[in-house]
Amino acid sequence: MTNLFINRDAKQVAKLKKGSEKAFGKLFRKYAKKIYNTSRKLKLSHEEAEEVVQELFLKIWQKRTNLDENRSFNAYLLTITKSLIIKKSRQRVYQAAYEKYAITNFSDISHQTEDYVIFSDLEALSRSYVEKLPNQQKQIYMMKMHDNLTMEEIAKTLKVSKRTVENHFYRACKNLRTQLVK
Repeated sequence: MTNLFINRDAKQVAKLKKGSEKAFGKLFRKYAKKIYNTSRKLKLSHEEAEEVVQELFLKIWQKRTNLDENRSFNAYLLTITKSLIIKKSRQRVYQAAYEKYAITNFSDISHQTEDYVIFSDLEALSRSYVEKLPNQQKQIYMMKMHDNLTMEEIAKTLKVSKRTVENHFYRACKNLRTQLVK
């Protein structure tokens, strides 16, 4: 039974690889609700869950030529979904932490300009620290954090092992943390 579903998906994935919008639509209709429900079960809001579905299928369309019809499309979707949900959760945590910080450290008067300047300074400082990372750490960090690639995608692109990518990413994060704490 499982092979039947994989084979059905394999045919649609093969068509999608060739640019078939019809196959894309079929896969979207088959999996969108499942991705949405998974996102909601993991405590994302309605809007965030819809964003996850949209981002996921946008990413699928953009990377359709890299799809492997011999692998489980369902597992591939769930891996990307997990990554997107973690990203959304991090954003929510950062936003809540910032709001808590702002409430305790700023008066009721709006300081949007000051906030923007501080944010810009922190962003520039962070960028300068990223630029100082060793080349491979910087490259992997940028691919992960700015291009939103998975460790597997980075490893495939750079033609190195996933473990090597994980080690470089860990070291890059550790370096940045140390610099920012100072």
